Amino acid sequence: MAETRQAASLKSIEELKQKLGVPDAVFEGTKAANGWKSGRQVDEQEFKEACEAFRKAPVNGSMEDKEAKG
Repeated sequence: MAETRQAASLKSIEELKQKLGVPDAVFEGTKAANGWKSGRQVDEQEFKEACEAFRKAPVNGSMEDKEAKG
């Protein structure tokens, strides 16, 4: 029964993009960062978290948060 409930909450990432108004650049970046292909189904919370993680990630791809020195 839990599987049925979980399957019912899954939506395609394209549907979630449209529903949540995610910009194209963020959507494509999130797909690339997570290795998602078109048509991938996830729940809404997972999608939101993935988009937020992409938005907060450093542009240079480093995992360290270094202070700039001038």
